[in-house]
Amino acid sequence: MQVFWDRGYHDASLPDLLEGMELSRGSFYKAFVDKRGVYLRALDAYIEDAVRSVGETLHSNPSPKAAIRDAFSQQVDQASGTEGLRGCFVVFAAVEMLPEDKEVAPRISRLFRRLQDLYAAAIIRAQALGEIDPGLDERTLARFLVCQIQGMRVLAKAGADLVETRAMVELALKALG
Repeated sequence: MQVFWDRGYHDASLPDLLEGMELSRGSFYKAFVDKRGVYLRALDAYIEDAVRSVGETLHSNPSPKAAIRDAFSQQVDQASGTEGLRGCFVVFAAVEMLPEDKEVAPRISRLFRRLQDLYAAAIIRAQALGEIDPGLDERTLARFLVCQIQGMRVLAKAGADLVETRAMVELALKALG
């Protein structure tokens, strides 16, 4: 994953992957068949980790609205400093591979749907507790939050500072009411 994240799919060479994975050529082909197989497995692993992490955070606080804030705070941390300049692997994959890649596109679409589902569920819980206006559509809010997070990650890669990023979070959270 690190090699693809640093170089992208197209610029990652087999020697780069062998070095990064500390594998011999034979072991590589036995385990993964080809570069494409490694890339898809790396993308799947990143996606599963992202969904797990967001899900855990959104269920970690008795206040669903506070949990949403916590999830955004984690994204701010990931979008700052050296890690922020690196960017998000999924955003990088989307920019490099979409719309042409018929195996990557559904993975990224599925990730965004799963994240939206997690946020929508948190919003529904918050609405039931009176923390978020029940008149607001949870799916629209969830899409808005995921879009804000991904945009924040892109801006961080372009060098947005921590103060600017935190201000974006505060504005996004105001949309929740």
